[in-house]
Amino acid sequence: MNQQHHNSTCACGCQLDRREFLAIASAAFGGMALAPMIADAAESAAASRASKQGATVRVVFLYPPSATFKTKTDDWWSWPGNDYDAEGRQKQYTAALRKMEQKLGVKLVMDNSSIADDAGAQRLAQELEAQKPDGLLLVMFYNRSLAHADLLLKAADKLGIPALFYIGLGVKHGPVTTYRRPGVYFIQSLENLGAIESGLRMINTKKLMAQSKLLSVTDVKKPAEIVEPFFGTKISVIPFERYADEFGKVALSAEAQRFIARFRGGAKSKRGITKEALENAARAHLTLKKLLAEERADGVAMTCLRRGMLKPCMSFSALNSALVPAVCENDLPAAYGQLLGQLLLDQPGFQHNPCYDTERNHYYASHCTCATRMRGPVGPELPYLLRRFAHTNEGSCAIQVFWKPDEPVTMIHYYPGKEPMLDVYAGHVVKSHAMPPAGGCTTNVEIAITDREDACMVKGHHNLLFSGDHARKFRLFAQLHKLKLAESGFKGPWPV
Repeated sequence: MNQQHHNSTCACGCQLDRREFLAIASAAFGGMALAPMIADAAESAAASRASKQGATVRVVFLYPPSATFKTKTDDWWSWPGNDYDAEGRQKQYTAALRKMEQKLGVKLVMDNSSIADDAGAQRLAQELEAQKPDGLLLVMFYNRSLAHADLLLKAADKLGIPALFYIGLGVKHGPVTTYRRPGVYFIQSLENLGAIESGLRMINTKKLMAQSKLLSVTDVKKPAEIVEPFFGTKISVIPFERYADEFGKVALSAEAQRFIARFRGGAKSKRGITKEALENAARAHLTLKKLLAEERADGVAMTCLRRGMLKPCMSFSALNSALVPAVCENDLPAAYGQLLGQLLLDQPGFQHNPCYDTERNHYYASHCTCATRMRGPVGPELPYLLRRFAHTNEGSCAIQVFWKPDEPVTMIHYYPGKEPMLDVYAGHVVKSHAMPPAGGCTTNVEIAITDREDACMVKGHHNLLFSGDHARKFRLFAQLHKLKLAESGFKGPWPV
């Protein structure tokens, strides 16, 4: 993906820095099966990662200097009380923000002083117009600074700058719903630095998407370039013939054998899989890795059905496990959703076909390219088996992954166009089904949708299913960047 993306802490909770992981993965894991898949897939996008720049965010602290009120007997500090050391708190927040800056790969521009009066707020509004940062973070410690916050939020909105407005205190009297609006992520929460970090990642995600490039391998005669208008993601369209030609040239090198050994060694069982099928799966992976490197691309979508042994099912599983977006059937909206989720969560999504159980009121997600590491590259690996591709008889290899029952999940679908929209769903896993008797594709996961009354309300094809409870984060991302929420039958907690 990108350097800033991989700098964040891994999703498994081990607190390993992503950049550090990528640098030491092969050595640290030695002969374990994990290392070749991650290292090989991540290497193919390394050149593109190195060229990206993280978001620039202007950070502003709002409060008057203590000398302006502590020396007056007729003035009062209001919340959080006269003993509150705002200047000391700013130093603590600044230190924490510098750590976030390094972790996320963003640039935070902040002063040692605070905005204390109307003139300071007006001056900063002019700076925003001149500098046009990628985002604004307001940190307010004083009730009477609200007018200054309003002025700066208005200026940011006029300039199209997404704004984080943070009040890290247990008490701020009065209603705040006016701040829960498009273009603003409002946070009033006691000492919640994690929410600030989440907001900064939302700003950085869109910045990085605008610098990302995806390959579209499809049935065209000549290459072409297109740009997705909302995210600014570039699409490089290349002929499928180029992929097929490169596939035919791939030698079964030691790298190919490692790829085969990784999947064979980790599988619970192998059902009807031949040596030829595994060799062709490795050829597909090495071909895609080569194309990604040559094009300096971050991910790939492919017109992949009815391609016989050239199908990239196993490679797509490996790439997504390594946070390199890989999407079937050249579905570009799914590719944008996969890229969005991987940048925002450091986790891959499961692109799938939809189906419904009308009697149990459940939803089924099925496809043949599920990642085995749905919590990210160094997260736990889900059990899987290898089997023939579900819909043809030529014997190409596909993967069946078994999700953990009761695991919370989040599902999204991005609709591009003149008025782009994002649909977000929450649920939990019921079970992963054997196939047969379940149909669909090799991986078939039954989901209980928890924020809709009727599972049949789920819209879209090739939705992205993510492990974990992330629905609110996606909704806040949409609100911050003024991306309309489709809300197909949504009934749940704010944000609506």
